[in-house]
Amino acid sequence: MLLDTAINILMIEDNTGDQFLLSELLKASDINVKNLFSAVRLDNALDRLKEEPIDIILLDLSLPDSSGIQTFHTLINHAGKSPVVILSGLTDTRIALDAITLGAQDYLIKGDFDEKLLAKTIRYSIERKKNTEALQESIERYNLVSKATNDMVWDWNIITGDVYRNVESWNKIFEGSLKELDPTVQFFVERIHPDDVVQTLKKVDTILTNPHQFIFEVECRVRKENGKYAYITDLGYIIRDEEGKPTRVIGATQNITARKEAEAIVKSSEERYRYLFNNNPACILIWNLDDFSILEVNDSSIEQYNYTKEEFLKKTVLEIQVPEELQEIKELAQKAKADVFFKVTAIGKHINKAGEYMFMDITSHRIEYKGHAVILALANNVTEKILLEEKLENEHIKKQQEITEAVITAQEKERQGIGAELHDNVNQILASSRLYLGLAKRDIPQPNQFLDETEILITSAIAEIRSLSHSLIPPSLDDSEMAEALDNIIATLTKTGSIKVIADLKRFNENSTSDKLKLGIYRMVQEQFNNILKYSKASIVHISLAHEGGKILLKIKDNGIGFDKLKKTPGVGLLNIKTRASLFNGLVNVITSPGNGCELVVSFN
Repeated sequence: MLLDTAINILMIEDNTGDQFLLSELLKASDINVKNLFSAVRLDNALDRLKEEPIDIILLDLSLPDSSGIQTFHTLINHAGKSPVVILSGLTDTRIALDAITLGAQDYLIKGDFDEKLLAKTIRYSIERKKNTEALQESIERYNLVSKATNDMVWDWNIITGDVYRNVESWNKIFEGSLKELDPTVQFFVERIHPDDVVQTLKKVDTILTNPHQFIFEVECRVRKENGKYAYITDLGYIIRDEEGKPTRVIGATQNITARKEAEAIVKSSEERYRYLFNNNPACILIWNLDDFSILEVNDSSIEQYNYTKEEFLKKTVLEIQVPEELQEIKELAQKAKADVFFKVTAIGKHINKAGEYMFMDITSHRIEYKGHAVILALANNVTEKILLEEKLENEHIKKQQEITEAVITAQEKERQGIGAELHDNVNQILASSRLYLGLAKRDIPQPNQFLDETEILITSAIAEIRSLSHSLIPPSLDDSEMAEALDNIIATLTKTGSIKVIADLKRFNENSTSDKLKLGIYRMVQEQFNNILKYSKASIVHISLAHEGGKILLKIKDNGIGFDKLKKTPGVGLLNIKTRASLFNGLVNVITSPGNGCELVVSFN
């Protein structure tokens, strides 16, 4: 490639013939020569260097005022940035090579080159000098940067095998106090950790032999001056020739010991976490708050739900919930999004792979996982506990029902006995007393006011006892007698004349209802009517008994004064109704408020 600008050349040569030959070769070459200055003595050349900017110097080592290597020593101290090419005879070749090691760019043997070689040598020398100066500037900058950073800049000349390293940065990284560094590769290799040597050298060789690889990156452990090891990473750029062979690598060494130790701590922590996560007896699921996708599960979850990990990670948490709890999960997600400290514990119902229900005691925490807000759910299978509690509760209810039934049966027998005693014995005595009183009145000629009133009282007592005995003795409630029995209770209530009863009993199927339940309903109606009569001050009562949607519904509503359920405790009558309803798994609801009457609703499944 031609030089783009004209150059000044200084030719230091005392042989007139050689001067002429060089001049002619330069004219014949493609070098763009601006000025060709000649000097036959070294002192003349030094004066010229003071007067003119010189782009390249062609130097003969044998001059009238100086000879040999001393000539180059003297010139190089004044040449500044001007590159020097040695003009040598065959006998001066060794001296020329010495000069190159001291800073000369190249040498030419007189009589052994033409205009092409001369031009090539001039171009190469100028470019090489520029590159050397640029490199020196870079090294100086690197040294300055090295003082301000913990990185160590290095320059590896692969052709010579020399490695330049900044000694100050070396001492920082490897805690040394060296004044200078051995420039050989072996100096560094000997300090690599024995366990890392083979793989490090192999990686370096792989990088350098790949003609398409330009990034140099190697990580290893290197011994410090105190015998301990530092983790370092070498990152550089590879310079290659036209054939792709590496000629130089420029890079920097960084101490990554702190990072490696932190990574080791994190890795150890992750390993411990992973062990605790996978081996935790509780099921652990991590799921995304945005799309409900399951991100991670532990071994206990896999065992409890019978899904493989791969199957789990394709599901959402909604797919393992029972349908009736889906809305609760969605609401939970919204609350967790709004509260970074969200935590809640609840019993949930899940479905395993076999479609079986599982009761899970779940504690849900909001955490950050891989940059996302998620729920970490710890769940314990409490299915057996819940089923056992339900069984015990059912057994308890059953026992309670048996006791209640026994008590009510005893009460009914006692009532029946008292009613029979009143009807068959006491009423007979009163009837006999009224008969004798009538005989006594016939034997007394004059009317007697006291006897008349006594007869009226006895008659009234007989009627009251007959009514009381009828209320104590339940009807037989055979098929088709329920409506009649309720009509008798209604008739008793309406005898007062102050209450009107509106009844709807036609939708009740007596044939499909047991006698025990019919007796229970009869007693509940009787109890509620007594409450209405005593406390409600009602004028209208609605009663309905019907089969609706597979249930039996009993409703008794009055337009009385009502009451405040929060202030008034349930009376004996209402407690008796609830007790009888519980025998048949009935639910009792009282709807009332002051001034708005009262409605009793009893439902039987």
